[in-house]
Amino acid sequence: MSGSVVLDEDDLALVEALQRDPRAPWTSVADVVGTNAVTASRRWERLRSTGAAWITGTPGPGSYHAQVLAYVDVTCTPSEKTRVAHELAGDAHALSVDITAGGRDLLLTVAAVDLPTLGRYLLERLDRVPGVTGTRARIATRLYAEGSTWRLGVLPSTGNGNAMPAIRPAVLDEVDRDLMSALGEDGRASFATLAQLTGISQPTARRRVDRLISSGAVLLRTDVAAPLAGLPVMVVLSADAPASRLDDAAARLGRLQQVRLSATLAGTPSMLVIAWLPSLEEVHRFEQDLVHQVPEVDVVDRLVVLRSVKRMGRLLDAAGRATGTVRMDVWREPVSPGR
Repeated sequence: MSGSVVLDEDDLALVEALQRDPRAPWTSVADVVGTNAVTASRRWERLRSTGAAWITGTPGPGSYHAQVLAYVDVTCTPSEKTRVAHELAGDAHALSVDITAGGRDLLLTVAAVDLPTLGRYLLERLDRVPGVTGTRARIATRLYAEGSTWRLGVLPSTGNGNAMPAIRPAVLDEVDRDLMSALGEDGRASFATLAQLTGISQPTARRRVDRLISSGAVLLRTDVAAPLAGLPVMVVLSADAPASRLDDAAARLGRLQQVRLSATLAGTPSMLVIAWLPSLEEVHRFEQDLVHQVPEVDVVDRLVVLRSVKRMGRLLDAAGRATGTVRMDVWREPVSPGR
């Protein structure tokens, strides 16, 4: 972390304006942050080109059959965990890869087109990577908060909340998938660019992208290098709640300012919560606040992330900056014939 400079208030405000509406016109973004469109665009290009912030379109729960999501704990041979993390970061199905402390070595966010494909990735790819000594996968049943709903909190609240979008499942064809992949690399890509990449007209690109976003097939998220935002500590809590209160508890957890992810799981423990915090001292304070606000929750395990290697398709350096992209092609076969 030495040499990393925290982004200033103007940069953070710009990022949050784009968190609220990742594809907003620059005139609208400029109005929110109190500048002009040219300046807002130029400042964003500086943040994007240095890897300090970026916009991603990720496969969402509204994409038919692209909704099997699992959180996988991985243990490794001690000398191999960094190498294993970087190898897995190259996999399309491993959307996020974190090196952790606290009982496991890696935490993976894995997505696949359906349950059999997820099984093949876990059993025929992940379990066979040299250096991996054990895995435990928990499948998400519902997301109540994730990166597209999280806000930095530097702008005045709009009072609208950051709820997950309403889901209207959409059946995707090959063009939709190509558009989703293009948005995964640049969530603000112009309709002209998207049309050129997919071989369709601009009006068709606009219409399809609007449908992908409104249906929840694509979740647009404006991400930022966490250390540069003054939030270098990522904590992962596993928790339980009574079955009758599970949905309500997960939803309330998702509304906490620090929480980046709140999900229910088909497994034990039944919830996963991820938060970004300014310091290690805040870990226990956050947990105490969490239990105070949602008393029916029982935190049973915690991990601290030592390094994020990949976040939703973006490869990251030690300072959390984006350095490259791995296409989030969750439809592909995870194991090639003959492997």
